[in-house]
Amino acid sequence: MLRVLGAFAAAAIALLLGFAVQGAHDTQSMATIRSALTISHAGEDAPTTKLLRAEATDLRANFYQVRIDPTGRTPTRTLAPVIGDRITHERVFPSGSYAAFDTSLTTELTQAPSSPLGTYFSTLPPRALEAVSDRLAIAGVDTHVEAMSWGGLALYLLGYTPLVMAAAVVGGASWLAGRVRGLAQVRAQAVLRVHGVLGPFVRDITASVLVASAAFVISAGPAILLVHAYNGGHQLWSYLAISAVLLGGFLTAFIVGASGPGLLPRGVRFRPAFSSWRPWLRGRVTMAAAQVATLTLVVFLIAQGSAAWTSLAVVRASGPDWRGCSACTVTIFNGFDGQSALDDAVRPFSSSVRASERKGEVVLSWVRGAVRGDRFSPGDSESNVILANPTFVARSGGGLPDPLHGKDGPGEWGLLVPSDHADRAESIADEWLEAFREPLGTVPNQSAPKRPHIATYPAGRVFNYGQTGFRNEVYSESPVIVVASGSAGLLDDESYFAAGSSGDLLFTGGPRETQQALDTAGVERSVYSLDSLGTQIARGTAAAQSKLVVSLVSAAAGLVALLGMLTIGARIDVARRRDQLLVLRAHGEAPARVHLVTAPRSLAFLASTGVAALAAGTSGLLGADIPTGTLVTVGIAVSVVVLVTNAFITTRLTTTKGLTTDER
Repeated sequence: MLRVLGAFAAAAIALLLGFAVQGAHDTQSMATIRSALTISHAGEDAPTTKLLRAEATDLRANFYQVRIDPTGRTPTRTLAPVIGDRITHERVFPSGSYAAFDTSLTTELTQAPSSPLGTYFSTLPPRALEAVSDRLAIAGVDTHVEAMSWGGLALYLLGYTPLVMAAAVVGGASWLAGRVRGLAQVRAQAVLRVHGVLGPFVRDITASVLVASAAFVISAGPAILLVHAYNGGHQLWSYLAISAVLLGGFLTAFIVGASGPGLLPRGVRFRPAFSSWRPWLRGRVTMAAAQVATLTLVVFLIAQGSAAWTSLAVVRASGPDWRGCSACTVTIFNGFDGQSALDDAVRPFSSSVRASERKGEVVLSWVRGAVRGDRFSPGDSESNVILANPTFVARSGGGLPDPLHGKDGPGEWGLLVPSDHADRAESIADEWLEAFREPLGTVPNQSAPKRPHIATYPAGRVFNYGQTGFRNEVYSESPVIVVASGSAGLLDDESYFAAGSSGDLLFTGGPRETQQALDTAGVERSVYSLDSLGTQIARGTAAAQSKLVVSLVSAAAGLVALLGMLTIGARIDVARRRDQLLVLRAHGEAPARVHLVTAPRSLAFLASTGVAALAAGTSGLLGADIPTGTLVTVGIAVSVVVLVTNAFITTRLTTTKGLTTDER
């Protein structure tokens, strides 16, 4: 019965993880795509589109110029096709619409844009696309080729989602289930060998594989119906193939786990049939490695879930601060038309910002460095400073004093200093005064900066609106706030553009009013898209909630697997030291002394896990979006739990009764 339940659990998990992996593939790549070609520069006389069309025809390949609009509840991916293989194209785009698996991203076909620069998906393998790249280079086109392989997708999933770690945890649980199965069946298999039955272990494993396969086939039925209801049944076979591969990985882990106690050497193969002996010590090195790997993954999963939980809590708590500007418009710039197009947009964008600011329709809240700390220098990347405008202060709801008191002329600027750093106000003012005298960029109608109007405010959190993305770091801890308007002639064009690019500059009007202001200033529509603050927060919240659920469910499964590994590991350690522990018990030694005998294993286990976690974290493969402090805190907490759990298990196993009845 347990074998059947375990088989259905493995099949269900494989189908769930397969759904998530197929969805990630559909958003990061596309069906039939094998590589990507990025065109970064093309000469004015280079017939780039014509060359690509010729290559597509000659090689029977398809190219799709990709552009992403991340705004709105559902982001949109537009593709400008260059078709050389009509059959493959129509298979992916039946009736002209993309057969999408993941409906959270809208994919649309469009006409080729005016600029050939950007990224092109290709159905060619990377080596063939390299040859195309070489031929384009002869025509003066700078390109870069990237493989769109499953390996690259795995690295992305490993670094930014909990899916790979979840699959690894389930694999560890499968390995443990196999080991438990092998230990539970070792006596029955030995008895069968005594009676002349050939290959009882192979028969048991074959039966387990057949049960799991049947469970997968049965579970796939409801999964197919759900996929049809979700997206019309698109990319169904690819989804089932990924799920079957995952199930195959879990079965492999199960077989490896069962092989330790199941495939016994000839000399002890019949021993379990005539005694209570069990092969506890076999595979202890593998057990130790599995424990370290599982605990490392559990730490990262819990840390990822904790980070998502903290972000959600911050966004929820900051609701009263950002809801008043939820309809504010944010600009998102893109590099589809090349760096020169972005450079050309700097001056007109800054002009539109200054024009809108005079009407109080722009909130500038540029956090150029950190959101905490006591460094406030202009050029410091860790500087805890908010570069703001008077509208930012006015929208603080009275939480911040107005240092300018309505003065808004050339050279006028203000400085808000937290009360716990009031003694540094003059030195901070001198540094920023010097920075305004020598701006790094272009300042139209530049004015000589005057001495700032300095005011203090009670030290504490200041709402800074966050940055494009989830906007979860929306509070700065006791920052210095530099207040300057566009009419002061102090802020350069590049600063306004950088703030607009990072989402630190918000237009208080809606998208229509904002686009009209940008059109009036001459900003090309192809270099930007518009989003609302509330929509960005909603998208980030949905992503964090999804990550939270997967992380915590996977971590719970990992903890269950780890508990089983700790139990078996403690059993192995006690079996190795049984005689020594019996002597200690016979002499009436305290339980603490008995625990000291088994303590080195626990300490070595935790030390190895710490090294593994450090290596995984520094490599960037795991926890790319996890704060270091969160990871350390979770690691310490999990270590305490492991020590307490191990002590409890060891106490139960090292009683006098437990030692005398131990199965050797």
